[in-house]
Amino acid sequence: MKRFIRLVAILFLIYSGLSFVIGLIGTVDQEDDNYYDEELYANEEACDEYTKADSLETDIRLTHYRSWNKYSFDSVYCLTYSMSALEAYPSFQFRNELNSEGETYEEYWRNIYYELVQHDAATISFLQDSLKNLAIQASLSRNDLARLIVSFIQDIPYNYVMPGPCDRDDHPCRGNEKFGILSPAEFLFSLTGDCDTRSVLLYSMLKYFGFDSLIVISNEYRHAMIAIDLPATGDHLYYKGKKFYFWETTNTGWLPGILPPETNNIAYWRITLDHEYQTFPSRYR
Repeated sequence: MKRFIRLVAILFLIYSGLSFVIGLIGTVDQEDDNYYDEELYANEEACDEYTKADSLETDIRLTHYRSWNKYSFDSVYCLTYSMSALEAYPSFQFRNELNSEGETYEEYWRNIYYELVQHDAATISFLQDSLKNLAIQASLSRNDLARLIVSFIQDIPYNYVMPGPCDRDDHPCRGNEKFGILSPAEFLFSLTGDCDTRSVLLYSMLKYFGFDSLIVISNEYRHAMIAIDLPATGDHLYYKGKKFYFWETTNTGWLPGILPPETNNIAYWRITLDHEYQTFPSRYR
């Protein structure tokens, strides 16, 4: 049985492109046997950002020490969490066994996004609890809570995730990943994600906190992001009588309502997954 579990962990690391952790094994002190070990730092204190790897008998656990700027850039948020390869592996396996059909581009991706959100909801709850505690500690308003959640993801360096071999060299790239996306659990484990990988995780977290958000995609731009019903100004779309403001997630500093100049034609954007998990034709007014 131990051989089988060890083989599963090794296969996951091979397929998910995380062989770099092998070089870190032996440099980390093992603290306990919990898969998750969150520690919240005072939000006004400086904190380092790095990753440690623990080599367990049948597993590898990564501990991510995260530090990211507030939108005001006057101080930082700090948060630490740990996650094991075996905890992320079921999500990797689920994604690779998933199939999707749809009559339209939006329907095809809606099915994939919906299934990944549903499958990983319980697995990522630890992060939602940590961000909630951090928001309480910092006495954040509802709008600032949304910014906390989105900025946490924006700060993670961008990586391409390709369904075939990597053909880009302007950012790090993970190739031969089914659908060209990682599940929320895989993303949190590896901190490797592209536009729709980020959007799926953010959609799930924002929904958990009661925000109405959408995943919007553009075939013309080959891009995905979220749109959210929050007080804002700028670029938006209408859905069910509400304004949903576009929110770019692939780099730091973007606020809701600001589309990058190279992707700012709203006619090229379509809703693929709404906050009520419904399939529908996209309509704008």
